[in-house]
Amino acid sequence: MTDRRTAKSLEGMPIASGPASVLEPSPIAAAQSRGFGPLIFRNVLALIGGQGLNLALSGAATILLARYLGAAQLGEFGGLYAYLGLYGWLTTFGLDIILARQVAQNRDQAGSILLTGVFLSAGLAVVATLIALVLAPTFGFPALLRPLLIFASVDILLLTPLRLPGIVFQVDLRQWYGVGISVVRQFVWLLSLIMLAAAHASLLWIIAGRSCCAVLEVGLIYLAIHSKNFLAGPWRLLSGEARSYLTFGFPVAMSTLAVGIYHRIDQVMLHAMASDSVLGNYVASVRLTELVSLFPIAVMTSMFPVLAQTASEQDRFRQYLRLSFRSLMAIAFGVCVFVTLFSSLIVRLAYGVKFAPAAPLLAALVWSEVPVFFGVVMSNGLVAANLQNYLPLSTGIGAAANIVLNLYAIPRWGAAGSAWATNISYTLAAILLFFAFRPTRSMAWLGFRILAPPCLLAFFITAVLKMIPLPGFLTFVAALAMSATGAWALGIVRKSDLEQLIRLITTNVGSAKTHAT
Repeated sequence: MTDRRTAKSLEGMPIASGPASVLEPSPIAAAQSRGFGPLIFRNVLALIGGQGLNLALSGAATILLARYLGAAQLGEFGGLYAYLGLYGWLTTFGLDIILARQVAQNRDQAGSILLTGVFLSAGLAVVATLIALVLAPTFGFPALLRPLLIFASVDILLLTPLRLPGIVFQVDLRQWYGVGISVVRQFVWLLSLIMLAAAHASLLWIIAGRSCCAVLEVGLIYLAIHSKNFLAGPWRLLSGEARSYLTFGFPVAMSTLAVGIYHRIDQVMLHAMASDSVLGNYVASVRLTELVSLFPIAVMTSMFPVLAQTASEQDRFRQYLRLSFRSLMAIAFGVCVFVTLFSSLIVRLAYGVKFAPAAPLLAALVWSEVPVFFGVVMSNGLVAANLQNYLPLSTGIGAAANIVLNLYAIPRWGAAGSAWATNISYTLAAILLFFAFRPTRSMAWLGFRILAPPCLLAFFITAVLKMIPLPGFLTFVAALAMSATGAWALGIVRKSDLEQLIRLITTNVGSAKTHAT
């Protein structure tokens, strides 16, 4: 999501550094001399393990929520959060990713940098909440839903600034703290849902319970920071740098606004143009695909500090960018194949037969994960390279395309039309438009060349197994065998990858044994 151009110093602190800038020492700088590989591997391994547990808890909560609320109320619930999510860009104003970059480059002033970010974001969060409440009736949320919006805004908007100090976990490549806190939150949320469902609680209490879990999350972030002394004092407000943070964050904020539109406007438009029951089936499928989206975010959260540190070294930067694309594109298309083939079974197991209309929506929407995975890598790479100014252009066009496509498709095909509008606009914004700009073209081309082989393989496997009806188990075995064989034949998975993985495992197991003794 960014690039670095010039080194500007305000009060003696380097702000937006470019390839020629001098970076302040960081906790991961020492790892550069011996290579980031083992450090990244340990961090990503911890993240995947934590996110796996988080995924299970989040999935269980999603299933319980859908079964308890039913399609109509789930649609109302999803519509509320989708609407408030449209204002998330104003709350952070791109500060989260900018602060992560600044802290990675100037670790000694991390406390002051993050304190300044919290104060800036807090003022913006209040403004965003007030605007959301005032405009709610315009988007089909009448006054009787205002209490629901207020409680939901606590989690989505008002607490967001207080989560910003957790950026230090990412910068120090210790994201397991953040993942652990997220797991605790998800566990408490699931437990709360079970108790609320047993008590036959109303939707208001469901939303209030979720916001209480958000308060717990913020408390745990500060407890971890304080107990482990992540941010040594003294802290001070960097008033001189505040304007620069907003300036650097502006293109990211505009991009986030556009992303928020083309990620959520489909649900808001379905709420206004169709019934909550139709929206409920759509939300049910969206929730399942969003669980998949947690994986690339987890991986790139770990990779971003590394990309930021190596942005001035073109070869190493592209090496880590290539690694990110190769691993995530293979996973994205693998997920698309299996979810498309077994969407009916997945929906039936997750939600029951009453959500059967969600199955074809899930089979369509899962393909939006390809541009999502691609876009997560691209955005992190662009921010690390200080090319974030190009993000609003691509996402803005994608948002406009999504609105136009939904206006055309929803009256004709309902939720199915909205699903394909999502796929088209995501692909346009997250992949194709980056070819239009010379500074982003090489990065996009690198990703596209890696994307092409698994894309062709996924289309081939899906088409063959859709045309040849087989029993479910045989379809699964055939898909697995064709995926493994095709991945090896097309070079999607290489012998060198497996050898490198074995070396990393061996190195880290040996390191763990050494520390244990």
